[in-house]
Amino acid sequence: MEALQQLLDSYLNTYQALMWRMKDSDVDNRNLSKTLQLAENTLRLRRQKPGLWRVSEVRLLAGYFGLSDSSCIRLERQLVPFMSQVLLMPSAKRRLLEQFSQLNLRRMSANKRLDWSVEDLEKLKKGLQQVRSGRIHCFPV
Repeated sequence: MEALQQLLDSYLNTYQALMWRMKDSDVDNRNLSKTLQLAENTLRLRRQKPGLWRVSEVRLLAGYFGLSDSSCIRLERQLVPFMSQVLLMPSAKRRLLEQFSQLNLRRMSANKRLDWSVEDLEKLKKGLQQVRSGRIHCFPV
């Protein structure tokens, strides 16, 4: 669990650096749209609501700006085993994590939604911190 929290911190730092780059640099929307394989309207929406960026999009954005995408790749790899662990948790502990994170993890897993939004990852991070601070052991350390 601690490793996942550190990975989330690293990913969110990369994300913040990218958002600053987007804000500070003169970005060609057409070129960025092609690179990210997003419609220009979707790109505009992501700029208006940055919490909607997905892990895979942030990875491509890092490449576009020449930043390391390693935290994105590691997070993508870690989400699969994490979701498997969540499904194997006793339902009371899983519900507690869901309550702390304000996410329905079972539904997210059923949808096979592993390309999480930044908004959901921030909620997950907050939920994991609360679980950890409450000394509730849901995951192996």
